[in-house]
Amino acid sequence: MKKLLILPFLLLSLTLFAQNGRIVDRKVIDLKKLPELQEKLYENAGGEQVLKKEYRYLDSITAERITYLSDGLKVKGYLVYPKSPGRYPGIVYNRGGNKEFGKITSFKVAFVMGRVAAMGYVVGGSQYRGNDGGEGHEEFGGKDVDDVLNMVPLLKSLPDVDSARLGIFGWSRGGMMTYLTLMRTDIFRAAVVGGGLSDLFLMMASRPDMEEVYYDVIPGYAQHKEASLDARSAIRHVPQICKTTPVLMLHGTADWRCVPQMALDMAHAFQEEKVPYRLVMFEGGDHGLTEHNDEVYRQIRMWLDRFVKGDAPLPDLVPHGK
Repeated sequence: MKKLLILPFLLLSLTLFAQNGRIVDRKVIDLKKLPELQEKLYENAGGEQVLKKEYRYLDSITAERITYLSDGLKVKGYLVYPKSPGRYPGIVYNRGGNKEFGKITSFKVAFVMGRVAAMGYVVGGSQYRGNDGGEGHEEFGGKDVDDVLNMVPLLKSLPDVDSARLGIFGWSRGGMMTYLTLMRTDIFRAAVVGGGLSDLFLMMASRPDMEEVYYDVIPGYAQHKEASLDARSAIRHVPQICKTTPVLMLHGTADWRCVPQMALDMAHAFQEEKVPYRLVMFEGGDHGLTEHNDEVYRQIRMWLDRFVKGDAPLPDLVPHGK
């Protein structure tokens, strides 16, 4: 009897696994016509509203709101890609925040995902399970890490994606999701982490109010505080992080949401474990590095073009030179 019960369960599990990343719904969004973006995108020129020069890259990309399968759940997300036909590298974008706070909005689609897509990449981002109308419940770095990993087969299924060239990019809590993902796969040719959350213990020490979030979204947190925070704190698991994915860390020295010490600690640990990295600390930069926006995207483009789009070898981490 037990064998008869186990077989259907295994078949169901294999079926769900096989469908991970399958897009079940997609809808094109005309970013330039969204009412909430009009004031930012357009300026008056001779009595006519014209797209500002810095946002003309929006003419070169297409954005879609999607629903995809992850562990049998219908999860919401977005795709942004170049309009010109071709095969492009794929980037997984990991949003910050928790639940509805910090979710991917039209602003992030246009000015974060869209900006990277205009560099010549297909960018896919998840809202994580349970958010923005998706099924399930987010776990702030628990089972919802699967929603990030399942963006990989999603991107690989797209005919315009070069599946051999994938990168990953996360900000704030999205940095945590990026690090946790790099503990489970070596598929990414490069990673970018901005204002990254890498130490939940330090986060709670610097921002005690964050424990309310932990109670709210981390399953069993009240009973297993230490274990829950440890499992989600990449700083405690650096030896498990992939050593063939170079990591660009961008952090502001005036960041109060994720204190600068997190980036400095990760850099020190990466140095000890020989994880290839570059750390850029922006003087006076806030959590979103808003004062350094153009330089941030120059750094991002340089890193992704070098390791994802290009064929640059991994850096030589053995001490050398005269």
